Amino acid sequence: MELTIQLSDRTYEQLLSTGARIQGTIGLMTPHTGNFNAHVRHTDTNKLDYRYIRLRHGRATVNEKRVCLSLRINLDESNIIPSEAIEVESRQASNFVDETIYLMNS
Repeated sequence: MELTIQLSDRTYEQLLSTGARIQGTIGLMTPHTGNFNAHVRHTDTNKLDYRYIRLRHGRATVNEKRVCLSLRINLDESNIIPSEAIEVESRQASNFVDETIYLMNS
């Protein structure tokens, strides 16, 4: 099968200048043609100091500019009620964020 992919000028220039992979998705216009859309990456270029805590189903991360909470709960996991897991782990993450921000500001 042959697929023709259209790239934006910016993505093409980035691909040529860095030689690195670019993550993204392909939106098919027809069964044989599509448009490539690069994913937006939230990376800090100035390497800010960050702290994180591992949770049972995810991770909470804090730095000077951003707070992130990521949870992944499999629906087929035994003895887990997703809403309870979200509530408990988000409370743990909230406590961690409060403590971390306090320490960063003191």
